Amino acid sequence: MSFPFRLSRFVRFSSPLRPGMALIAITTLALGACGGGGGDSDPPDDGGGKEPPSASINVLEGDWVQKGCVKAGAQSFKKILRARITAPNTLDYYEGVLTFGGNECAGPSQVAGPTKLGVVTFARSEANQALAAHWGELRTVTGTRFGAIWTLRPTNLLCLLGDGIPTSQPSLSSVAPSLATIPADNCFTR
Repeated sequence: MSFPFRLSRFVRFSSPLRPGMALIAITTLALGACGGGGGDSDPPDDGGGKEPPSASINVLEGDWVQKGCVKAGAQSFKKILRARITAPNTLDYYEGVLTFGGNECAGPSQVAGPTKLGVVTFARSEANQALAAHWGELRTVTGTRFGAIWTLRPTNLLCLLGDGIPTSQPSLSSVAPSLATIPADNCFTR
């Protein structure tokens, strides 16, 4: 299995995961999804004059790496996210985990996944100078449906928000306060 260049700078392909690593990887994913795992609790910044985010879902495509580091004893982890556009308003959504031997998310790492979690179909997108939001529905590989808002800051920080169906956060002004409650370390960068 090959990975795009951007992800390959974080990954050293060597031996397969040791027994028990899959369980740790799944736990790490669950912690990140719930906002746990420690790390920076500051909200994402507004970009400080950088190019505004785009309302096109094309900017979401590619590989993303969790900004923060999840520490577990003598090891550490970062989630990886892969988005592949499959139609004008649809992308396949994958997640995996980078495992590092030390507890600082540095040095050689091993990758587990990414594994396809589902398909996201976006109904609409909106952007201003500080934030782009893409409202949609995640249909998991098991057929469960969830509302989802994928947000992007000018600093190229991708944060995922849960939502209702229909949306309970129908505008950028209603998304911004929810986004401010998510630690930046739980979001993804390039």
